[in-house]
Amino acid sequence: MIRTHVNLLVQLAKIDGVVVQDEIDLIKQIGEANGMSSDDISACFENPNLIEDLSSLSRDDRYEYIYNIVQLMKIDGRLYKEEIKFCAKTASKLGYNEDVLLELMLKIYSDPNISADKNSLKKTIQQYLK
Repeated sequence: MIRTHVNLLVQLAKIDGVVVQDEIDLIKQIGEANGMSSDDISACFENPNLIEDLSSLSRDDRYEYIYNIVQLMKIDGRLYKEEIKFCAKTASKLGYNEDVLLELMLKIYSDPNISADKNSLKKTIQQYLK
C-alpha cells in the first residue's frame, strides 16, 4: 500500500507541471520512512499510475494519506486549481467529506512540516470521515 501512497503524492506533485525539490524530498522521506528503496521510489516518479483501492485502508492510514497530500500541495507555497481538485477527489476516495481539505489547509499552511500537532489534528480530522 505504500507504493499507492507514494504514487498519489507523485501524481499530485506533477499536476502543475513542475516538481520542485521540496516535493521530491518529502515524497522520498515518506517512501523511505515506510521501507521503500530508492529504486522503488524512482519507479513511482517514472510511472505513478498504479493506484490501489483506497477503501480498505485503516482510519490511521486514511489520515496519513490525506495529511500528506495536503502537506505536499502546500509545500511549494502555491495553490493550483488542479491540485485542489485532485486532493478533493482523493479525500472523497478516502471516505472524507471534502470540507476536510479546508481544515487541513488552514492548519498545514502556517507550517508544512507540522508534526507536534499532528496527533491532535488527527482527532479533529476524523470527524470528517463519512
